[in-house]
Formats: sequence, C-alpha cells, structure tokens
Amino acid sequence: MTKINQFSKVFMPFGKSGNIYLFGALGQGLGPVVLTPILTRILDVKSYGEITFITSFAAILGILFSFGLPIVISRSYVLEEESRPSILKWFKQIVISYILLSIILTLLGGNNLSIYIFVVALPFATMQLILPLARAQDKSAQFAFISVIGTLLPSISVVLNYYLNSPTTSAVALGLGAIIGAVISFASVYAKPASTKILSKYSLLNSIKIGYSILPHMFAMVALLNIDKVIFGNQLDKTFSGYLQVIMLVGTAPILILSALNHAWLNQILLQLKSNSTKAFEDLNKTIFRLLILVFILVGLIGLLNPQIIGILNPNLLINSEVNKTVILTSMSSFIYVVYLANTHLLTWQKRFWVLGITTPASVVLQSIIIYITLDPLGYLSAAIGFGAALTLQVLLLEISRNKTETKGAINRWYLVGSISLFWLFALWFLR
Repeated sequence: MTKINQFSKVFMPFGKSGNIYLFGALGQGLGPVVLTPILTRILDVKSYGEITFITSFAAILGILFSFGLPIVISRSYVLEEESRPSILKWFKQIVISYILLSIILTLLGGNNLSIYIFVVALPFATMQLILPLARAQDKSAQFAFISVIGTLLPSISVVLNYYLNSPTTSAVALGLGAIIGAVISFASVYAKPASTKILSKYSLLNSIKIGYSILPHMFAMVALLNIDKVIFGNQLDKTFSGYLQVIMLVGTAPILILSALNHAWLNQILLQLKSNSTKAFEDLNKTIFRLLILVFILVGLIGLLNPQIIGILNPNLLINSEVNKTVILTSMSSFIYVVYLANTHLLTWQKRFWVLGITTPASVVLQSIIIYITLDPLGYLSAAIGFGAALTLQVLLLEISRNKTETKGAINRWYLVGSISLFWLFALWFLR
C-alpha cells in the first residue's frame, strides 16, 4: 500500500484535482501529436510552415492583448472574494469584444497572412483569461476541457477545411477554429456575478495597473516557447518553422505537462503560504522532488522513442543526430523549469511581479541572441541551447532576487544546482 501511495504522489502530486489537470495537459500535449501527422500529410511543407508561423506569432501577440490581467484573476480571484464581481464583469466585456473583433478581421482579411496573425491572436488572448478563471474557480474538469479545445480546434478546423474541399485557405480555417474554440471555452466557464456592484479597487483600469507589471514576463514566457519558430521562419524559410515545430513539440512535452500541473500547484502553494509559510516551504520542496522524478521518467521515454515519434509526426523531416540531440537536450531543460515554477510561486505570493517583468524578457533576449549567432553552425540544436540558456539565466536571476526576502533558502539549493548542471553537461557532450 505504501508503494502505491508513493507511486501516486509522483504521477498525481496534487491529488484528484491535479490528476484532472494532468489529464487536460495530456490532452493538450497529445492532441497536436495526433493532429500533426495529419496536417503534415494533407498540407505541403510551405503551407504547414505558414500555419506554424501564424500560430507562433499569434501566441506571442495574444499575451500582449491580455494586458497582464491573467495574474489578477489567478491571485485576486482566489485570495480576495470581494474582487470577483468586478473581475467577472470586465472578463465578459473583454472576451466578447475580442471575439467580435476577430470575426470582423476574418471578414476583411482576404488572403493577407499578416491579418490572420491578429485573427488568431485575439482568441488566444481570450484563452489567457479563460484558463486562469477556470483554475481560480477550481473548475479542474472545465480547465482540462478548455485546454484541449483551445489547442485542438484551430488545427481540427484546418483538417476539416481540407477534407470538405473548401475554397477557404488554411489560414482562414485556422482563424475560424480559434474563434470557435474561444466561444465554446467562454460559454463553459463564465458565470454571472452574484453582485453587479463595481468595486473601483478591482475595476478594469485598476486591474490593468496591477497586472501590467507582469505583462513583460507573460509576453516573454510565450516568446520563450515560440520565438525560435519565428526566427527560423524569418532567417531561413517558413518551411523550417514547420520542421522546428515538430522537433520542439516532442522536446517540450514535459514542460507542457508541468505547465498544466502548475495550475493546481499555484492555487495550493498560495493558500499554504497564506496560512503557514514554514509548512508551505517544506511542501514546496517535496513537490519539487516529485515533479523532478516525473520529469526524469518523461525525459527517459522521449530519449527512447523520439525518432519513432518524429517519424510519425512529420515524414518529410529527415531524422538525424542533430534532430535527436535537439529533442533530448530540450527535454532536459524541463528539470530547470520545475525549479523556475517554484520560484515564480514565491514571487507571486510576495506580489513581486516586477522581478518577473525584468528577468523573463532578459532571458528571452539572451535566447534570441544565441539562436541568431548559432543558427548557421548548429542548426536546430541552436534552439535547444537558446531555450536552456534562457531558463538557466531566469532561474539564477529569480534566486538572486529572493536572496534578501523572507523566502531566502525556501528552495533546496541542490535542486537548482543539479538541474542546471545536468542540462549543461548534456549540452557540452552534444557539442563536443
């Protein structure tokens, strides 16, 4: 019985609710794995690269259009009950406005790919608000459903567009799928506020003032996962954006799962810190350890199966040592990502959003510079090196920023040293 409990703590570190979040993460992560082989077979390599380029660019813009409000939902809605009527009011206004604007742009877009970046970005921005609201309301089942719907519907729309022999372009179909996903997600999570009284403290303008300080962080975090595809598409060709998308889809699979589990972890740690910080620090390290074990298992599976997975995802991509090294090294950065998440929880609790607003963009700047400099000699591997370097710098800066606060020493230093050392040892081995 003890062994069963230990096993469940690794794969379900947050209990039943966390297990549902994990299910959503698996659906979110495995959905593209299921659809990508279809997309790479029905679309030519250039069209698939264009879809990837639009999606990556739109994901970055979608964060800007969220105005930092997701952090207000994540924190204030959970810890300050009086904020909920106001939050629900401006939440409804923004989501409906963005969906309508996206529809208008679709009607005016024609064949202009640049416009469809905005068509997709606006629904993506609404998802940035919808997901934290589902999490804040502790609607884990809805969160899992929304995660999958928001991820899959744009691609499903492209697939249906092809098989129905529609004259609509893939870019238009992608935009329509994003809009439909946003509408369904909004309907599944929105609830009319109990009171219509507007509290000025939580009005839209004041909420933006609270959240804007973390907006650079949110923007940079999405850029961290997408800027490589944008750079490859601009510096080389849109085709390479499509190839890199497949490579990084496999390499960042553990991070996608960790990101979804984080929605349960954040709520848990905030409430624990509110009641007993000492006990919360102990539980924080226990959870870090369990998640590191989970990452170890996932990285091992990726190392064993990545050639087969990539071959299924895109038969047009030549699987060589460079591709394999990129996938494995990217997956190794997941160890650093666990420690990074723990740091962000502590800073969120202290409302030190400005730290994230400075350190994350600095990390992405480093990532972009490394990719630009090493793209020619290293190829795809430059994306993995840049990604790992960004996470390394980010974690180190966050640790330094907490050095003179009450959270100093909250995270076991061996987790930090071990995760960073492991990544860079593998990087040096692959570069030798």
